[in-house]
Amino acid sequence: MEAPTIIVGHLAPDLDCLVAIWILVRFGGATDANLEFVPAGRTLDDRPVDADPAIVHVDTGGGRFDHHHCADTTLSAAELVRRTVAPADAALRQLVDQVTRIDHAEAYGGHQPVFFNITDLIAGYNALYPNRPYHVAMAMLPNLDAWYEHEQRNLRLERAFNRRLEFQTRWGLGIAMASDDGASSKLAYSHGAVLYAYRDRRGYMGVAAQRRSCVDLTPIYRDLKRVDKQADWYLHPSHRLLLCGTPKAPPRVPSALSLEELVDVLKRRT
Repeated sequence: MEAPTIIVGHLAPDLDCLVAIWILVRFGGATDANLEFVPAGRTLDDRPVDADPAIVHVDTGGGRFDHHHCADTTLSAAELVRRTVAPADAALRQLVDQVTRIDHAEAYGGHQPVFFNITDLIAGYNALYPNRPYHVAMAMLPNLDAWYEHEQRNLRLERAFNRRLEFQTRWGLGIAMASDDGASSKLAYSHGAVLYAYRDRRGYMGVAAQRRSCVDLTPIYRDLKRVDKQADWYLHPSHRLLLCGTPKAPPRVPSALSLEELVDVLKRRT
């Protein structure tokens, strides 16, 4: 598909509309396209939808990138654009799957999230910029860039997790993982781990225990201070988290241990 010169969305754009626009801009070569907005269901100047290949309508007008004429709940405007523009991008597929579920009110299994979420953010932008959908779209583009980076990071973490080390501790299963992107305790805990250890590309290391566990990492902390004397290890007041460097607090002296050596320290306490 050739990059459009005009992208048309609907007034008070929602998540689906904004993501469809974002895909065209970031992946479809439409960085210089003008953005126009019409009442939902309408087309630009009421012209036939898709009649001009340089004008692309998303989430409105009943054209190729509008799913409202179809009862298929696996489709959204963003999904239709994704399939055309970047069908092989795995991170984008994960992002758009969530957008589609949200658009069909299927994301939360009938229960809306308690905390502030991306649809609340968009509602806030629409309230902040009433009748100025262009401003809403421009404000959301970097937020969607950040979401996409988050999905890419998740994929990298999943690949790293497939190379994990598993070991037994006195508290239960331990999992250790080396990753360029730091920690992913969610993956470890979902796999049944009670204890989780990691090392990232900067040499930052950490050990974490499930919040509801009875783990006390104080003895591990003492062992590390003995075998890794110069390193800047920190024991959290909860006694369930040990850190040697984070982006929030880079270590004065990083650990000299490899991930395997850290696991050996943990196994000694089994």
